[in-house]
Amino acid sequence: MSSFGDSLRALMESKKVSGLKLAEDVGISPTSVSRILNGQSRPRQVTLSRIIKALCQDRSEEQALLRAYSGLDTLPEEQAVNDERNAQAEEERVKRFLEVKTQSILFKRSVARELDKAGIAYDQDYCKGAVSTDFLIERGGQRIALECRFNVQRDFERAVLTAKVLREALGCDSVITVTPFDVSDTVPAGSDFVSATPGEAVELLRKAFGCLR
Repeated sequence: MSSFGDSLRALMESKKVSGLKLAEDVGISPTSVSRILNGQSRPRQVTLSRIIKALCQDRSEEQALLRAYSGLDTLPEEQAVNDERNAQAEEERVKRFLEVKTQSILFKRSVARELDKAGIAYDQDYCKGAVSTDFLIERGGQRIALECRFNVQRDFERAVLTAKVLREALGCDSVITVTPFDVSDTVPAGSDFVSATPGEAVELLRKAFGCLR
C-alpha cells in the first residue's frame, strides 16, 4: 500500500466516508478508489482536487495528502472517465493553472520593476546546472537570491526547502523569498527562512550591499 493510500484511508475513516461514497463524490469508479487506496494507481490532478475538497477540512489534512501524493510519480495514473463532468473539471483545472501562472509572471515582473527603480543590478532567471533562481544579486563578494512566490502559503514547506537548496547549490549568503503580502507570522521561530514583500526585499538588499541612494 502507498503512503498516499494510507493517508487517504485514514482520512476516510476519520470522516466515516466509504469507498463507494468517495467514488460518487469525486466522479470516479469504486474500482478506481480501491486501486488508489491499495497503491496500484495514482489519482489524476482533477481527482486529487476533488478528494481534497470532499475530505479535507483544514490545511494540515490537505498538506498531508499533498505530501503523500508527491511520491507517486512511479505509479500509473488512474484511468480517465470520459464524461461531461470530468471534461468540465479538466477545463476548469487548466484555467486555474493558467490564472496562477499569469499571476506568478506578473508578480515576478513587478519585483523586477522594484529592483530597476532602486538601481539594483541583477541576473534574472539565473541557472547553475539543474538549479535556478528568479533573481541573483552579487556585489562585493556577497550573493543574494530572490525567489518570487505569489502564493507561498499554498506550499510553505516547499518554499522553505527551496531556499535551503538555493543557498547550498548557488553559494548564496542569503535567499529572500519575495511574496505579495507579509507572511512573517507563518515562519517558525528560530528559522533562517527570510520572506519579504517587494519593497521590503529592496530595503534588505540596500542594507546588505550598502547601495542606499
